[in-house]
Amino acid sequence: MIENAMQEFTKYVKSFTQESEIILKYKHTLRVMDLCEKIARFLNLKEEEVEIAKLIGLLHDIGRFEQWSKYHTFQDSKSEDHAELGIRILKEKEYLRKFIENDEYDSIILKSISNHNKFEISKDVTEKEEMFAKIIRDADKLDILNIYLREKIQFSNIFMEEGFENEYFSKEVYESLLQRKQIRKDALKNKIDFLSLSLGFIFDMNYLYSIEYLKEKKYYSLLIEQYKERINNSIFHKQLEEIQKGIEEYIEERLTC
Repeated sequence: MIENAMQEFTKYVKSFTQESEIILKYKHTLRVMDLCEKIARFLNLKEEEVEIAKLIGLLHDIGRFEQWSKYHTFQDSKSEDHAELGIRILKEKEYLRKFIENDEYDSIILKSISNHNKFEISKDVTEKEEMFAKIIRDADKLDILNIYLREKIQFSNIFMEEGFENEYFSKEVYESLLQRKQIRKDALKNKIDFLSLSLGFIFDMNYLYSIEYLKEKKYYSLLIEQYKERINNSIFHKQLEEIQKGIEEYIEERLTC
């Protein structure tokens, strides 16, 4: 199943102008699909369910390509929710059937895609739908952190304005991270607060595989080191040190409970 689905997905992606942004999302998709498989196997799911987890990883960002083509941005706030756009694409003329012949898993696939980018999973899901939604949410966040470290895309010119280097996390955001909470976008008060979104990812990881993966890759220590290098602000550095301590304690607690 997944081989045919990958061929169809590649065909779909190639229908768009091959800009660097399109290629970036295509590569992200393949890595997320691989992470979905690893998490599913860690959970000892049946082979058919592993295939569904991989398919969800393959299709989770299908809306991104039309989003970029139509709006020339990946910011949902400046265009539209890319997950819901993806759902519409898959439902239009039953396009989902190009990726999987039967409709047994349609609800799981569509609800997982719909919930992958939301602050939290909606309440209208079954236990099984919730499990697959958690798999894609973990896999997606893991590779987003990977992209942040490799591409340093968080430090675009829009954030490097005059005075940016003198800012630090707002009180509410800083305290939320110390309280082990992920951060809502509407809670951001300044440009530095934007960086707190990635730091809050750890508190929305669902499976031990994801926690072990983060520890092995040292994503958080590397990310915080990157933030310190780019922004020379003693208050901000102190905040980061306290946040890093809290994250490291949280990881150890999750791995030993």
